[in-house]
Amino acid sequence: MKDRPVISVIIPIYNTYQYLNECFLSVEAQSFKNIEVLMIDDGSTDGSIEICKKWINKDERFILIRKKNEGPSSARNLGLNRAKGDFIAFIDSDDVIHPHYLKTLVDIIIKKEYLIVVCDFLRFKKNYPLVSSHVRNFYHYIPSEAIKIMLYQNGRINSAPWGKLFRKDLIKDIWFKNGIIYEDLEWLSRVMYKMPKSKRIGICDAKLYFYRIREGSLINTFSNKRLDVLDVSKEIECNALNIGDYGIIRAARDRVLSANFEIYLALYDLKYKNRELYNSSVYNYDETIKGCWNQIKKLRLKSLLNFHVRNKNKLGILLSYFGPRIFGYIGSKMSHLK
Repeated sequence: MKDRPVISVIIPIYNTYQYLNECFLSVEAQSFKNIEVLMIDDGSTDGSIEICKKWINKDERFILIRKKNEGPSSARNLGLNRAKGDFIAFIDSDDVIHPHYLKTLVDIIIKKEYLIVVCDFLRFKKNYPLVSSHVRNFYHYIPSEAIKIMLYQNGRINSAPWGKLFRKDLIKDIWFKNGIIYEDLEWLSRVMYKMPKSKRIGICDAKLYFYRIREGSLINTFSNKRLDVLDVSKEIECNALNIGDYGIIRAARDRVLSANFEIYLALYDLKYKNRELYNSSVYNYDETIKGCWNQIKKLRLKSLLNFHVRNKNKLGILLSYFGPRIFGYIGSKMSHLK
């Protein structure tokens, strides 16, 4: 590669052999060509390495970096450390991007002088749809407003690093925390807290990122790591309190409420569907459920009266007033609905 890349595309890889070619083909087909593609293999054991090696020979922009298995945070951090581009794009190795994904975002971020630009996304299982890259609506927000939008989970800014283009100077020293899930939420919160108050985050409504739904993925099944969301959301609340912005504090507390809803219902479901696993855990799930319920009771009224709170949370709040058993039974049934 003769010219220094404008965009570094970081793709953490762990045992996604069956999806890699589709992901890499979508990156190769980008209308914006001045890129490097950092394939960070996180100790795969399924043949992913062989796919990556083929792409090294096929396209000089593809670079393979191998490491022992330590999780996606460690892989992304290594990618950030090796990136040579002025801008950073993260892509999950089982996802796909629109042919004009990078061009659309880099044109906006340069023209508008934003630090981050965000696009819309579509979920898919097997075949992703062909959609227009035309931007119909455009929005921009100061960091404090963007943080609140993300924490309220109202749609325009999700907490994932994918579906966004970042200026490297903004994020080069902000590392993902190793060993946790929900690391995306924790990381992006710190990124937004670091942004100068006068800068903007741009959002376009074009659906340019295609997120694959996989049955059995960590976030869709219960494990003890799911409990990380309780600590992550409380840390975000503590950071908001340190900043002293009441609007962000209210949003952070609603995110804490969401986390406690999620874990309470997941554990309630586990207790009645797999009581043996529930009772055999080294964690005291009864105490965790009790703690979640106490947090729900503490936070629900203020969130109910907050017009920024999404309808899903308000429905959960109203249901919680019928008591923990009815909330757990009905809520766990509803949480499985797509």
